[in-house]
Amino acid sequence: VTTTTKSTDTFDTRKQVKMKRNLILLFSILLLSHCGWSRQFTEKLKLVTTTSLIGHIVQQIGKDKIEVTTIVPGGMCPGHFDVRPGDIKLLSDAQIFLIHGWESFVEKLVNSVRSRKLLVKTINVQGNWMVPDIQLRAVDAITNILCKINPENAKYFRNRSNIYQKQILALKREIKQKAKNKRVNRISVVCSEMQAEFVKWLGFNVVATYGRPSDLTASKIKEVLDRARRENVKIVIDNLQSGPDAGIPIANEIGGVHVVLTNFPIDSYLQSLQDNASKLFEAVDKIPMSFKPAQLRNESILDSTLEKRNALYCRY
Repeated sequence: VTTTTKSTDTFDTRKQVKMKRNLILLFSILLLSHCGWSRQFTEKLKLVTTTSLIGHIVQQIGKDKIEVTTIVPGGMCPGHFDVRPGDIKLLSDAQIFLIHGWESFVEKLVNSVRSRKLLVKTINVQGNWMVPDIQLRAVDAITNILCKINPENAKYFRNRSNIYQKQILALKREIKQKAKNKRVNRISVVCSEMQAEFVKWLGFNVVATYGRPSDLTASKIKEVLDRARRENVKIVIDNLQSGPDAGIPIANEIGGVHVVLTNFPIDSYLQSLQDNASKLFEAVDKIPMSFKPAQLRNESILDSTLEKRNALYCRY
């Protein structure tokens, strides 16, 4: 009986030791797994964009969850951008590359990067992204992509997206109201074709457009000048990225105000949108009264008379 009892005790002891080892092993696996998941959720997603149009939206939506770098500076033309060695290294370390789809340098850049983990996504939103309505569509498209790539932060991304879209809508209403107050729909302009969509959205009457400086032949300049004179144009609008001086000869010939707008965010989209609109409104104020359309002159005089009359009444 004694021998049987000892044998049983030894068996139980071995069983307990084995169970303890298994529990320790299981705990170790769970601990390592937890550390891996924690790192996955806390590490920022590394993302690279081609332009500041995409980059700024990603910054607004991703904020603390995404590390974003933009390749082409806001003031530079993406169409004339040359890939640098640093850009290849930048893309090699990234997980996601967001592009418009029309950048000529993208194929060469992607082919130079030997990274199987790099995911390239195209934001297929057509039109001038500086126009608020198109910017909003771009925000939706980028938000959807980020939520699919990083679903654990989807709620965060959508909340940030909603906040940003409300800011865009508020500024849009403010700018459109100012444009209405200044009656810009009765003012004719000529502008760079790159700015035509934005200028029309603001309400101006675009009577002629022109391309890059390299495309401005003598016959094209004459065509634009003839149209500008016929339509009493006194504002000429250039695009910073495609040639900020292209319209100066035209403005000088007609005695007009020369304005340069940006097609890409410099500091931020909202600030650049505000700056573009402000420059155009200031240009309207600089137009001599004698050169403004007759109806607009009469209304301006009427407004001035009403203001004086109201000021007179306030004295008494």
